[in-house]
Amino acid sequence: MSFESFYRGKRVLVTGHTGFTGGWLVAWLKLMGARVCGYGLPPSSRPNFFDAALLDRGISSVFADIRDRETLANTFTDFQPEIVFHAVSAGEPQDSVELFGINVASTVNLLEEARLTGSARSLVLLTALPPSNWHPKSQSKHSWLSSTQSIAETAAWAFAESFFRSSRTRLGIARFPALIGGGDWSESSLVGKLLLSVLSGDVITLSENEFQCCHLLEAVHACLQYAEELFVSPGTQSIQSFCNSHQPVSCVEFAKKFAGLWGEADLQIEIQTKEPASFATAADTPAPERTEWTPVLSLDQAISWTVEWYKGFLTDPASAVGTTQSQIKRYSELVPGQSAVPTPATTS
Repeated sequence: MSFESFYRGKRVLVTGHTGFTGGWLVAWLKLMGARVCGYGLPPSSRPNFFDAALLDRGISSVFADIRDRETLANTFTDFQPEIVFHAVSAGEPQDSVELFGINVASTVNLLEEARLTGSARSLVLLTALPPSNWHPKSQSKHSWLSSTQSIAETAAWAFAESFFRSSRTRLGIARFPALIGGGDWSESSLVGKLLLSVLSGDVITLSENEFQCCHLLEAVHACLQYAEELFVSPGTQSIQSFCNSHQPVSCVEFAKKFAGLWGEADLQIEIQTKEPASFATAADTPAPERTEWTPVLSLDQAISWTVEWYKGFLTDPASAVGTTQSQIKRYSELVPGQSAVPTPATTS
């Protein structure tokens, strides 16, 4: 069964639909004819992927904090989602307590409503670290970020083992490397910083630390497949790691590749001393079931597709819809055994 056949008409709830990861999930689900309900805060910046890709068209959209139990409960009751995608935040709110609430409390809230409603057959949590160590002074923040993600994973696993064993809801936790792609304007991400530097000509400070990354469509495809597997194959909860991807690349090398593909030869990089990475791991959750995974796009292709999206948008903002749909279609045609999504319709 193709993705299109499986997802057509399915009721799918996507949290953080106004953000980077959730937005690309919504874009692909819309092309396959899923009934989508997005739940999240309004876009926090201009420009943003949600508005650029016209994601509000053809979906139900709830603008609310996922920590708002009443609104979340009403959304579950009214929509009765069959599949739920929840991206654990990879952002960096300045308030460390708020970040804990966003990642941990919101995850537990979501699981509780899934338990009470009972409509969800599969629930996939995405955890993805940002392109880390682009600036060594941010290391402590990344360590706290990864800690909150780790705690969210552990809490989700314990919740599922305690409350989903006798239900039809199946939880999957998907771990990914840093995700890149068009539409990420976050000032805390490496791509966001590079974009600003390329456009402004300002110096960008980077470390020589290494990190792993892949194009966001790799994660979206993996999660769509993962949710389908959980839906059609009754069983226990599972954790799958998709982090063994490309060879690690240094932040400086990544920046040079980005600038070269952009055609900007004058990117000014100030190199800081390399510092050791320090990330928490979910020690209380079982080892991932999948440790080997090869992305469809090479690192150079992933960066090239990212540059393509931004350059198209900067030339003509209205092109974001077509570029997004085109990249999803092109990617689906490269996946072994995966039929292509429908030809994107022209959006006025």
